[in-house]
Amino acid sequence: MSRYFLSFVLSLIPSFAPAADPADLVLLGGKVVTVDPNKPAAQAVAMRGDRIVAVGEDREITPLIGDSTKVIRLQGKLVIPGFIEGHGHFVGLGQSKMMLDLRAAKSWDDIIKQVEAPVRTAKPGAWILGRGWHQEKWEVKPEPNVDGYPTHAALSRVSPRNPVLLGHASGHMSFANAEAMRLAGVTAATPAPKGGEILHDADGNPIGVFRETAQGLISRAHALAERAMSNEDRARNLLRAIELASEECLRKGVTSFQDAG
Repeated sequence: MSRYFLSFVLSLIPSFAPAADPADLVLLGGKVVTVDPNKPAAQAVAMRGDRIVAVGEDREITPLIGDSTKVIRLQGKLVIPGFIEGHGHFVGLGQSKMMLDLRAAKSWDDIIKQVEAPVRTAKPGAWILGRGWHQEKWEVKPEPNVDGYPTHAALSRVSPRNPVLLGHASGHMSFANAEAMRLAGVTAATPAPKGGEILHDADGNPIGVFRETAQGLISRAHALAERAMSNEDRARNLLRAIELASEECLRKGVTSFQDAG
């Protein structure tokens, strides 16, 4: 995530604002950080709809509890203002939840197993996407390898009919299987674009690693496949990415998001 900025509306309301109507939600017995210099801490919060109506001690907020009020007893847990994401990629966050998470892989074999699982149910031609691999995190070097990077052979064997594109944790590199390279028209004779690099084995064949701008050779092939989808499928995928991004943000306490493109 990018740099977080805290914001809160507590300074706009009195610390205790009794009202005729009971609150919809009351939090009791917590450690409430208000970010209000006049009252930096409290125990309880009352809300009605999407508005905070009172902040104060338990004894001050308890009168706002009605028959239909949801009461959460925090037992000393921390309550803080929601984070504001100041520079992030909202849809990209959701899309990352729709692909394989390769960050915890301890070996190249782990990654092959992760790819193999969705291939079993994928339709022929469907792209398998993943992100987050990093060769320095692996406990053993893959064999064979070129400068510590695996060759595509083992990956291609488990995904012969599905193009696979796996982004590096840095974002500066991608790994492609044989089918993805075939769809992209990449061969041993393919020159690397300016600012990019295609890694080759001792025989001059591409091993599947594409650095910097060379990633575009594969990503363009994937983009062509996405453009061939129906408008309904594209809209469905976009909506799912938005839903997953929203869930992830709320799970981490991010309540506002400024999209950087």
